Amino acid sequence: MENLFIYVENEKVENCLKYGIKLSEFANKIISYNQIEKRGIIAFLTPKDSDLYDNSFFTCLRISTNNLNAIIYNQVYEHHQELLSKSVCSVQDYNLADYEDPVGIICSTILPENIFLYNKLLDLPLIVENSKEYYYDKHVNDFIENDQFTKYELYQILLLLGEQKNIFTSEKIDDHLKIYTDQINHKTYTKYIKK
Repeated sequence: MENLFIYVENEKVENCLKYGIKLSEFANKIISYNQIEKRGIIAFLTPKDSDLYDNSFFTCLRISTNNLNAIIYNQVYEHHQELLSKSVCSVQDYNLADYEDPVGIICSTILPENIFLYNKLLDLPLIVENSKEYYYDKHVNDFIENDQFTKYELYQILLLLGEQKNIFTSEKIDDHLKIYTDQINHKTYTKYIKK
């Protein structure tokens, strides 16, 4: 990962850009794994990974990971020490979609030359808009490409899920045919059971 993203209060942005970000002042996270305790600044792989993305009281800063001490961990395992220890790596070793809910921790002071004001419209292009969604997309595609599930099986599961979520209403025509109707656009889907 060449960049991570952090959010700071608007009134602190100018000082951060000018003087850098001291770990002692901005540290806001501690995690423990493998009998190691890491203290640092929470960082995100993409700006949209944070709940603060649309918060007008915070500004997003792009942080170059060059010469930076940072780790990525799977937040899903945050309260499970044994599992967490298997899902922590250096920022340089992380590959997109390795973790379901990746979060970074910057464990060193960030020098001004590593800090850039993030511009939603004009900044460097992002490979991934949202880490979690990319994780799901990648793994669903892997399931299909590796023939673990056929498209037919996924279609059947999605019909059942749609019915459970009240997205679809269903009507059993006979022992072999069931029709699902989308409640919003009234499109119909069929489930034909071979016997």
